[in-house]
Amino acid sequence: MPDPIPFRPSPRDPPQDSRWPPVATLLLTLSLAAIFLWQEGLDAYTDIAVIHGYGLIPAELFGVRIRAPQIEGPPPVATLLTAQFLHGGILHLVGNLAAILLAGILVERRAGPLRTLLVFLLAGIAGLAVEAAAEPGATAPIIGASAGAAGLIGGVLRRDPRGMVRIPWPGGRRVRLREIPALPLIGIWLIAQVAGLAFASGEPVAFLAHGAGFVLGALLAGGRPASAAPGAT
Repeated sequence: MPDPIPFRPSPRDPPQDSRWPPVATLLLTLSLAAIFLWQEGLDAYTDIAVIHGYGLIPAELFGVRIRAPQIEGPPPVATLLTAQFLHGGILHLVGNLAAILLAGILVERRAGPLRTLLVFLLAGIAGLAVEAAAEPGATAPIIGASAGAAGLIGGVLRRDPRGMVRIPWPGGRRVRLREIPALPLIGIWLIAQVAGLAFASGEPVAFLAHGAGFVLGALLAGGRPASAAPGAT
């Protein structure tokens, strides 16, 4: 399959078993958490104004409606990017952070930090655009990093389907980290997305954005899956 991003990770990028910190993944999670904490410090009126100014509103993106003059924000097309860094609540944020950490580390160790950031951002933009196009007259803001996180999950399926992730696991008197295969988690996530598309009509969850982000992330992650690499066993 041709590589949509016309460059390869540098030979200096850490291999999968490196102990180097996953800089891009940590930068993403810290940025999302910091922006959410900033949102939490806003009063209710200002928070709504920020979400309507920097969140993606399909009707404004497609020119069906003009943004109210009292709402400050970038041009509507730029909200395809800014909307990814806003969240509507702590559960919304934590779910995305968990997905980004679990998938992002695996992608980054295979593809390097720059490609990881590009996968997240471009998958997020594509996912939000698809979600908006499905209902171009909608006036409710779309926010969240779910499409970008889905792109990273797609990247795992492309680059490292046999990868292992560490999750908290109860054991004795304390919780320990235990390694489990990433592939079953991806399977559960995919089933949840299909079920959401089929049965969650009207729910405020952008399942189309997740699906589009997942597909584009798998394409943009580049390279061959680890299991298909020359000399792999």
